[in-house]
Amino acid sequence: MPRSRSYPVLGVALALGAPVGLLFARTMAAGQTPSLAWVLVEVKHLLVTYAYVTFSTVAVFAVLGYVLGRWFDRVRLLSITDPLTGLFNRRHFGQRLAEERRRGRRHGRATCVLCVDIDRLKAINDGLGHKAGDHALVAVCQTLLKNVRAIDAVARVGGDEFAVLLPETSVAQASALSQRILTEVARHSAASTGKLAVSIGIAELNATSDVESDDMLAAADAALYRAKAAGGGHVVIARAGLWSVHLEGVRTG
Repeated sequence: MPRSRSYPVLGVALALGAPVGLLFARTMAAGQTPSLAWVLVEVKHLLVTYAYVTFSTVAVFAVLGYVLGRWFDRVRLLSITDPLTGLFNRRHFGQRLAEERRRGRRHGRATCVLCVDIDRLKAINDGLGHKAGDHALVAVCQTLLKNVRAIDAVARVGGDEFAVLLPETSVAQASALSQRILTEVARHSAASTGKLAVSIGIAELNATSDVESDDMLAAADAALYRAKAAGGGHVVIARAGLWSVHLEGVRTG
């Protein structure tokens, strides 16, 4: 739950201590034993006072909780996202990947990772300027977000490199998604960026594999560089076994 929602609830719970504290202070001042009958008479006698203390304190603590909660959510969002694209950063992606790796082992489901890199981004920066390079990054980012599911995670893990986490996804499904991404990026053409193309590396981790999440990301990254070495616009699949990673090239561009 976002802190902007949970903190106001916590604030209201804490604020309810104000009328209780006032009642306790009145009990001590009157030298009374806090019986139920005395409490009912006391509250009825000072109903306006107790109502004012209750509602004013609840309002202040709820507003304060909301402000602090929004600030906390904002700071947390900044700590896990890339400022240009709004995607997750590498550190948060690594955490999500480790979580999905453990979940996949428990439930016997495969997990796939895509590493996506923009081809010839340096040429775009040199020929059209760094603003054009930023536009290219955002365009690829939007294409990735458009094609993933709500349970997937997309991150910017390097200057021109993205990673996509695909829980409960086979390598065949990841390959089909990669083909769709290649096609949609290739269709992009704008005066600010020119024609765009990407290379993609895929790594699959099944539930019985002992390969860890870091090795899985490294395998996808190695497959990506194989795709770029082949001239770009390719998908390369890294087959992750128990003890080693075997790379298998698949041209889809």
